[in-house]
Amino acid sequence: MMKMKEVINKCLFVVGAGFSKPASCKMSSEMLDDLRARIQKNGKENLFSDVEKETLNFLLSCLSYHCEWRSIQSGGRFKFHPNIEELILLIRRIRNRENYLPYPVTGNWADKLIQLEADFNSMSIEKGEEMNNLFSSIELKIKKNLLEIWLKFDKSKRKFLYLKPLKSFFQNYSNENFCLDICSLNYDLVLENYFKEAGPWMGFSNGKWVGLESTPDNENERRRINLYKLHGSLNWIRNIAGEIWKKEKWENKKKEENINEQEEQDLENDPFIIFGQGVKTFSIEPFFSLIYNFKKLLKEKEYIFVIGYSFFDPYINNLLISATLSNSKKIIIVNPNFGPDKIKRKTNDHFGECKDSGYQQRLAKYIKEIQKNSFYSELPEFNVINVKHGSIFYIPWKTEKFIEKYFLENGNLLKELVEKFERERKEIEKPFN
Repeated sequence: MMKMKEVINKCLFVVGAGFSKPASCKMSSEMLDDLRARIQKNGKENLFSDVEKETLNFLLSCLSYHCEWRSIQSGGRFKFHPNIEELILLIRRIRNRENYLPYPVTGNWADKLIQLEADFNSMSIEKGEEMNNLFSSIELKIKKNLLEIWLKFDKSKRKFLYLKPLKSFFQNYSNENFCLDICSLNYDLVLENYFKEAGPWMGFSNGKWVGLESTPDNENERRRINLYKLHGSLNWIRNIAGEIWKKEKWENKKKEENINEQEEQDLENDPFIIFGQGVKTFSIEPFFSLIYNFKKLLKEKEYIFVIGYSFFDPYINNLLISATLSNSKKIIIVNPNFGPDKIKRKTNDHFGECKDSGYQQRLAKYIKEIQKNSFYSELPEFNVINVKHGSIFYIPWKTEKFIEKYFLENGNLLKELVEKFERERKEIEKPFN
C-alpha cells in the first residue's frame, strides 16, 4: 500500500480553461461567442469602432471557413470549431505580415484587409489621435478589456464549492508536507484566490517575481500547492525596468514611493500574459523558467492529469507527448467533451476509464490531427505526432465531479488509481517478478 505522499509525488496536474469553468470563467469558444455578440451591438459604449467591427466580422468568417476546411481535410473524421485564441493567432499573423496565412485571407482576400487598414488610419487622422495600427488595436482591446470580463469569477461560496473537496483533502493530511504540483494554462485567479491561506507558491516574494528556485517566504510556509502559470496571469505586469510584479503590489509600491505617472509611463506589459496559440519559446522571464520547470516536472512525474484542456496548443502537446514516448507514463485526460462528437463515449466505469483500445486509438489520432495542422503552429513538420494510445487514460467527467470523487474520503480513489497504474507498470517492466 502506498502512502499519500508517495501518490502525490508521482502526480502532476495540468489544468486548462475547463478547470475554472465552474467558477464562471468563460471557455475560449464562449469568449468568441461573446465577442460575436458584442460587435453586433451599436452605440457609443461599444468598445470597437465601426472599422474594427467590420474587420472582426471578416476575420470571424475566415475562421469559420478554415475550421470547415480543416474538418474536410480530416476526411470528415473530426469536426473543428473556432475559439478566441485562434482569432488572436490570426490577428497576430496578419499584423506581423507573416508568410503563412490561412484561407481565405490569402490571395485577393488580402485586398479587403488593406482597405480596412487604410480606413482605420484615415479615421485616426480625422480624430487627431495617435492610435495603434488596426490589428494591434483590436488585439489590445481584447487582451486588456475583454479578457478580464471573460475571466471574472463568481466570488460567492456557491461557485467555489467545487474546490472544497481539495481543501478538505489538504486539511486531512495537515501533518504531511507534500504539495500538489499544478501547471496552469489559464490566466484567471481562481486557484490563488480560493487557496489564499495555503499561499500557493508561484515564484513571487512580496509581489515581485524572484524565480522558482528561490525559497518561499514566511507567507508561503503553509502552502499546499506549487502553481506554475505557464502563460502568465491577469494580475501580472512588467514595468519599463523589466521587473515582473503582481499588479496590486506594484500599485502599492508606487503609492509608498510616490512614483508619479510621468515617471511611471509606465508598464511594458499589462497584463503580462502569452495570449494566442503558436510558438511560445520565450527566452524572457518568467516564461522561460516556467516552461523549463514544466518540462522538468514531466520528466519526474509518472502520472499527468490533464484537466479541462482541449489539446489545441501544439507547443504544450509536444512536451506532453514527448514525456510518454519511451516509458510507461500515463496522460489522464479529464474532460467530459474531449474530442469530436463521432468519438465521444460515456462510461460508468469506477474510474471513468474507457477500456476500449479502439477508443483510445481514435483519441490519439485526433491529437495527431491537431499536431499535423499548419494552422496551429508555424512549423507543424517539427511537432511530435507519434501519440502512444496506450499512454492515454480517459475520464469523461467534469472538473467538479473529478475533484469530488478523487479527493474526498482522504483521496482514496486517487490513491487506488495510482496503485492500479503502478501494478500495470511493474507487470510491463518486470513481468517475471
